[in-house]
Amino acid sequence: MTDTAGKVPKRIAQTIINSLKGGVVPRIGLPYITVGRKNEIQALLHDVDIIADGGASFRFIVCRYGSGKSFLIQTIRNFVMDKNFIVADADLSPER
Repeated sequence: MTDTAGKVPKRIAQTIINSLKGGVVPRIGLPYITVGRKNEIQALLHDVDIIADGGASFRFIVCRYGSGKSFLIQTIRNFVMDKNFIVADADLSPER
């Protein structure tokens, strides 16, 4: 992931705040607020490298409500879209 040391641009900061107020994961600016997910991100980026080399990977991310699954997935989604990957995701929930 990219190092985002320094000041958060005002437009990105406002987008992050508005998204979090609305209870959704921001679509942009995640590197500025990602904390404590280094191991998970490294594991998923390793899978991305395998895929980029023509391989395949598949994972389930199963955690309790509010543990950051959507946040983690959006973080990886943003990273791979910058590398011209095609991305699809789905929420699998018995409530939906």
